Amino acid sequence: MLRLAVVISLAAACGGSPSSSPDGGDKGKDSGSGSGSAALYPIAVGNSWTFTVAAVGAGSVCDAGTYMQQVVSANPVGGRAAFQMTDFCTGISGTYDYATPGGDEVDFYYSGSWLTLVDPMLVDGHTWTYFNTSYAWKRESSVSVPAGTYSDCWTAVQQVSYTAYMTYCRGAGLVRSYSQDLAGNGWDAQLSALSLQ
Repeated sequence: MLRLAVVISLAAACGGSPSSSPDGGDKGKDSGSGSGSAALYPIAVGNSWTFTVAAVGAGSVCDAGTYMQQVVSANPVGGRAAFQMTDFCTGISGTYDYATPGGDEVDFYYSGSWLTLVDPMLVDGHTWTYFNTSYAWKRESSVSVPAGTYSDCWTAVQQVSYTAYMTYCRGAGLVRSYSQDLAGNGWDAQLSALSLQ
């Protein structure tokens, strides 16, 4: 389930509600303004993120290579407006449901419950519960991935004895997902292309 939680974070993308499209904001590389006018994770039908995935150690359920995740539909789930999104990880098939209840919050629907995937309280060190684990925010002034350099970024560091985190940048969404378990195996997925509608 922890593996699913980390990969789901990659797929999660939002910044508005399905009934109201996210603020247009910057649709490419961030100019460094960090104005906050764009969504932290802009989810809308048709938005897609392409990731270059590298194996860490012996790898994991996410195959190495280049893979896209995409918001494919917007249909109600669990009493909420929701988006359905695929995942960059080859070990996860089908779509998963995400909701954007307001601000920068992104929730994930699993087993009949909505859980906060991206906590809207963007404060360095703030923690929140997700499944049977928790995350803490770490402020990033600048993050470089193959798709470019972004500012106004936040890394959700999983509070576990191994290394796992997801970095989100305003106007772009998820730009990096990294996980290395206690045996030294996992993945490093970095954003290589972005297409926002």
